Amino acid sequence: MSVLSKLSELGKRRRGFRFSAVDLLAILIFAVATWLLHPVIGTTVWLLPITLGHFFLFCNVFRIHRNAELFWAATFIVNVAAWSLLSDIDWLKILAVQSFVTVTLIIKALLSQDYHGIFCSPLPHAQEST
Repeated sequence: MSVLSKLSELGKRRRGFRFSAVDLLAILIFAVATWLLHPVIGTTVWLLPITLGHFFLFCNVFRIHRNAELFWAATFIVNVAAWSLLSDIDWLKILAVQSFVTVTLIIKALLSQDYHGIFCSPLPHAQEST
């Protein structure tokens, strides 16, 4: 495969689940950071795996649109801030509320015409070439 054809492949939207060495490295770094920081910052450390987990879920598994990712991030900030104002930072409660947003965004992505995440059907021209 020539360099030009490799470069043209970079711009194409690939379908399905993605996982790379960089993803594995990020997961390992966040796992170690969570473990090391827990004694120092307490339960606030759960921000790390929650945000990384959702980033991985949205970018690598279900591959949702960037606007939906930003909406999730905004609702997560509001969710944490609201519980903080109530002086009740309980990560299970935060996740319970945030899970509704997560599931809604995933279902919306799954039902969209241009869904390209895990379990999506192959492109029509890809089926013809097999």
